[in-house]
Amino acid sequence: MHKMKYTIKELAQTGSSDVQGTTVGTKYGLQPIEYLKEIIDAAKSQLFFANFVRVMNAPQGIHDVVIPVKSTYKGSTGVSFDTTERTSADISWTTLDNLKSIIATPSPVMAGFALTKYALRTNALNLLEIAKEELSYAIGERLDKAIAVAMGDAIGASSSATGAQILFGGDATSDSTLASGDVLTTDLIAKAAKLLKSKNKEYRTNNGAGGGYGSVAGHVTGNPWMNTPDDPYVLFIGPAQEEVLRKDSQFTNAAEYGSDVVVQNGEIGQYLGIRVVVTNNVEQVSAGSEGPDPETANVAVDMTRCILCKPKHACAVVWGRQPELNSWEYNERDQVRISLVCEYDVKVIYPDAIVFIDVADA
Repeated sequence: MHKMKYTIKELAQTGSSDVQGTTVGTKYGLQPIEYLKEIIDAAKSQLFFANFVRVMNAPQGIHDVVIPVKSTYKGSTGVSFDTTERTSADISWTTLDNLKSIIATPSPVMAGFALTKYALRTNALNLLEIAKEELSYAIGERLDKAIAVAMGDAIGASSSATGAQILFGGDATSDSTLASGDVLTTDLIAKAAKLLKSKNKEYRTNNGAGGGYGSVAGHVTGNPWMNTPDDPYVLFIGPAQEEVLRKDSQFTNAAEYGSDVVVQNGEIGQYLGIRVVVTNNVEQVSAGSEGPDPETANVAVDMTRCILCKPKHACAVVWGRQPELNSWEYNERDQVRISLVCEYDVKVIYPDAIVFIDVADA
């Protein structure tokens, strides 16, 4: 039994000095004097991306999950049709060669707190409940950021393959050429929706993981993603973009809330049928740092990568083991330990179900 306990990853040892709070004379603010048992919490992390993407579970005994996808969109032009009676020749058979697979391998993620029984006994707060809450919100934020990173690194469209498309604010053709005033606009949102719907996917002069940069060099056939009730378009933006849109009368006059739609964390309404979600988990870059597009160059202004996508087709979270919280007594050190253990993987399914909108913050 003790051997199993030693396999739990320890982040730190928590003694009474770690949780006693600030000094009040010779006493401490969180150890009992006459204080109420209250905590003013910092803003709790919430799930944003994770509320919309596809979620899958690996059955017990399965190491990898294979997600079948189509590598290209054939459409009516990719399938051979005969228009005359077949009397002396066979039907023109089309080769079914547009299937491939994405392999997801859930891997372990674990964390925990080790609380001394002395700290538990002498503290006015329920430290075990606080520790559970911290772990719960921490794994939520970690997962959500993993989804944002995976989507933000989606491979860009090229002359030979469909992929993620990218737009820039103003006249910019890369993150490094963004300037003040190249902010998110309703026109950019409408154009991004057009790119998502079209089977003709734009590609830039340069492309790679994270989209592309340079002028638009041409188009390649991709999947025409339509906005549907079961997987609606979602636009993820940062706080700076929310401020810009709130000041745009065209957005505020047209933004709506669906009467029968559950409003998710950060959602500020719908525009042109697109659900708009504000989150700090989108990539935000300070001036002087390298931008998220494939170019190795620093940006001149603070900027944000907004993401418009058809989320359930863009990305999937595959659980091997759902998050589990466990607590037990660790008598060798007179402690109570609490752990969170889970296994997951995040995979982009269809990169062309993603459009990046890289804009200046102001």
